[in-house]
Amino acid sequence: MRFCLQLHGDLPPDAYGGLASEAESLGFEDVTLHDLLMRRPTWPVLCDIARATSTVQVGPNVTHPYLVHPAVTAASVRHLDEVSGGRAVLGIGRGSMYAMVGMSAPKGLQGLAEAVEVIRRLTTGDRAEWEGEQFSLGPGNGLLFGEPRRIPVYFGTFGPAGSRLAGRTGDGVRSAAQWDPDYAVRIRSWVEEGARAADRDPAEVDFIVENWTCLHEDRDLARLEARRRMATFLPHLGPMLDFYRVPEDEVRAAVAATTYGDEAALEAISDTTIDRFMAAGDAGDLRRGLDRLEDAGLDAVSFSGSLGPDTAVALQIIGAELGRRASHSGGSA
Repeated sequence: MRFCLQLHGDLPPDAYGGLASEAESLGFEDVTLHDLLMRRPTWPVLCDIARATSTVQVGPNVTHPYLVHPAVTAASVRHLDEVSGGRAVLGIGRGSMYAMVGMSAPKGLQGLAEAVEVIRRLTTGDRAEWEGEQFSLGPGNGLLFGEPRRIPVYFGTFGPAGSRLAGRTGDGVRSAAQWDPDYAVRIRSWVEEGARAADRDPAEVDFIVENWTCLHEDRDLARLEARRRMATFLPHLGPMLDFYRVPEDEVRAAVAATTYGDEAALEAISDTTIDRFMAAGDAGDLRRGLDRLEDAGLDAVSFSGSLGPDTAVALQIIGAELGRRASHSGGSA
């Protein structure tokens, strides 16, 4: 299996470089940062990560075009590519949690597809004028620094339309909240449909399943913290809520806990729901979950978040499991 690390912007500012360096030494292939409202700004932290590492891919996971114009994102990712020595990767999606800033979630995928077009044109040095429905490039466009390069673009999506779009045009897909493999297998089928519709080999589209991670030697502590973190994201899981038949009272409890500070409401979020979407518990929980994904043919996994009550301890647990798997396979993690 291949392993990636997605950090969130809620850690101390001096933590990222050390964690990224440790992940690199453990055999992770990339270290990304989730671009989410009310967290640390993504690009300065990514530059810290890039300077602390030498081999891993580095980039946002997942940024979006509706709060920052894609031309600004193109400039940011090219700068990161320079700082990292050509290791930048771009994760992009529609985003979520717009209610925090009084906005409605964007409808449809046209803006997302156009944003990717703008970013690719600017980062590869194509200065031609181009007009879309939501984003355009006029005369005189073009980044004024750095060398052109086609930077890999990963779509952050778990719905059918977004997955098919990724299959048609993306270099890869990163799908959040995939600890139970049943829905992930469905996403992969949509990606493959999109690739075939565009006369692409589906194998050209990298497919990475992500899970929010909460690990600790004290399993009860990890599960308690996981319930708090699950509440933040549960209301935003769209079609997965229907697929897994997550009870509406659990979603309402998550809103009550995160929006109104009702800690008691967390008790309504079930262990079953946590285990659908999160790697939560101790080393045994981690091992069993990875075995399930591997048995389903899912061989690229990203661990997401602050990883547990103590990020360093959680990374050690993950690293030990990676080492165990590498020794059993006779290869490297």
